[in-house]
Amino acid sequence: MSMSDKPVMLIAGGTGSIGSETARQALEAGWRVVLHGRSDVRLAAVLEGMQCSRSSIEGFAADAFAAGGTEEIIGRAGKCFGRIDAVVDCVSSGAPGITGAFTTTDPAAYAILLDRSAGHLQRLAHAALPWLARGGGTLIAFASDAGRFAAPRQSVLGASRAAIMAFVRNLAVEVARDGVRVHCISPSYVEGSASLVRTEARVGERVAKARARAGLGLPAAADIAPLVLFLCGDGARKITGQVISVNGGLNA
Repeated sequence: MSMSDKPVMLIAGGTGSIGSETARQALEAGWRVVLHGRSDVRLAAVLEGMQCSRSSIEGFAADAFAAGGTEEIIGRAGKCFGRIDAVVDCVSSGAPGITGAFTTTDPAAYAILLDRSAGHLQRLAHAALPWLARGGGTLIAFASDAGRFAAPRQSVLGASRAAIMAFVRNLAVEVARDGVRVHCISPSYVEGSASLVRTEARVGERVAKARARAGLGLPAAADIAPLVLFLCGDGARKITGQVISVNGGLNA
């Protein structure tokens, strides 16, 4: 396969643990990769650590939440290699004031969270679909099991994650006629991730209980990246609209 025939995967928010590991595995599998990050410094560090031909990977920094940010990401990604065959959205979507008991959360943060989660994904999908429809591409969203399994102290977060899942399932039915597949991967806690470090610092006992309950062990980024590659590959060409938990048996 010539270089121009190799498929291209855009990983938005790709400098975190899941995004960077997915990039590494995608390159090993023969993809070309466009890596987006928020910070030039962090992006440069991740690119420096990639053991690959630099002709197979491009990267740039941009603010996904700025006005027109998602359109900028897709536009710049398309210019890198002239095509986009998969979009993997790893952009972290949180907001201050959304955790804890519902009565202690900040109502001013609710709209911000929805805009940075489901709203961001909708804007990204809207900009990416013309590219993905050219060759039957795939859009992968990330949410969390908070959107599937009820628990105290996650009412606001869980609602935003459930919105992502509902959007994915409905969009998948709509764009299947264009040959585009859409999925959502829903981890619980991810070992080695920045979000787990923050959670453990805040509620360490809760994380310890989750580790004890997860009979297979909590997943790491290396356990999630192969699922991304499978869903974006030819072996999953008849699969769409799935919300898949990766939680080590923490929830069933």
